[in-house]
Amino acid sequence: MKKILFIAVGIIAALQGYSQAWIKQQSNTTSNLLSVYFIDPNNGFAAGYNGTMLKTSDGGDSWSVKPTGITHGLGSVYFTDSLTGFAVSCCELLKTTDGGETWIIQDTMMNTWMSSIFFVGKDTGFVAGNGRMLVTTDKGANWTRQKSANLFVNCFWATNSKIMYMGGENFLTLKSTDGGANWFELIPYSSFGGMESIFFTDENTGYFVGGGYAHGNTGSFFGKTTNGGATWTHPLPNLGKWLSCIFFANSTTGYITALDGSILKTTNAGNQWTELNSNVTCHLNSIFFIGSDIGYAVGDSGTILKTTNGGVGISQTHSTPQLITIYPNPVADELVIDIPIKEWQNADIQVYSVSGQLVLRQETTGTKTALNVRNLPKGIYILKIATAESTEVVKFEKG
Repeated sequence: MKKILFIAVGIIAALQGYSQAWIKQQSNTTSNLLSVYFIDPNNGFAAGYNGTMLKTSDGGDSWSVKPTGITHGLGSVYFTDSLTGFAVSCCELLKTTDGGETWIIQDTMMNTWMSSIFFVGKDTGFVAGNGRMLVTTDKGANWTRQKSANLFVNCFWATNSKIMYMGGENFLTLKSTDGGANWFELIPYSSFGGMESIFFTDENTGYFVGGGYAHGNTGSFFGKTTNGGATWTHPLPNLGKWLSCIFFANSTTGYITALDGSILKTTNAGNQWTELNSNVTCHLNSIFFIGSDIGYAVGDSGTILKTTNGGVGISQTHSTPQLITIYPNPVADELVIDIPIKEWQNADIQVYSVSGQLVLRQETTGTKTALNVRNLPKGIYILKIATAESTEVVKFEKG
């Protein structure tokens, strides 16, 4: 009798019925796309190389190119209402007041690499860059230039008008508590990588992702704080992936893109992550969700992906090991699910064929649950165990 440890790392289980969870959209561009932002379920924007700005008014079914008048790559796009939006390149700050149909250059910043734009409400906004920050308090009508930290900035977040974070080259990440007048080190300098994305779900709970190289291999950085950066946890292990963007649809459900085309998902506030089937291998650079189900990811060569079911398409789970086991495997009559972990003892068990058909379903019955699979045809099956907070998936064989 063979036991299989039900662990997160190393399980590969792709339900064929879920394989189209992410649908590639027709973008009408081959430019690398670096940022995506949606105003509402219908109206969204994607920006990238060569001054490319794309707009959709039908939820991503079609995209049109909007002229920006610049050739530098647009690294960040942000809207404060249905008509007013901003985008930033390395040297230019753009603004639209007609829902992205036309864009004007609002400011030009020579010898200053600008990379990120972010608003706290509709009035107060920030543009962050290398040694320079722009600040507006009048909805972007006017911007004040102020000196910032000497950091090649990749990402920026403000939880309010005073508390803000920026991360950049070699993972160096800084925090300000006085609106950017002064900065102190939050995450120290570490060579051969970069902090790529920051997302806070409240004023204390934040997530930081990035990637780098160590001894010739790609490494992942993931950090979570629940006290504004005073202390950290790192529940996601090194996946050998360069993580590029993180986005939370709510306080518990979040997503991460990676430069190998991966998309990761959590449903328990970052304590456990599942790899989704994106169906692409190109760099994915940005992700944005409207609610917990409808989301978009953009990347190189004009790639735009859309999901309407929260990206369901489980291929691999990454977390600390769980102590759940199933046996025997292969199984003839009765599959035993051993669940010593209390939070999994009231879970929904689903069994799928490899074609994605639900063939069996029941609830767990305490620490051990016997699943009668006697009447199932021989073959490979997918066992899915789901609680309100998380989902685990494993394969078994009916002999």
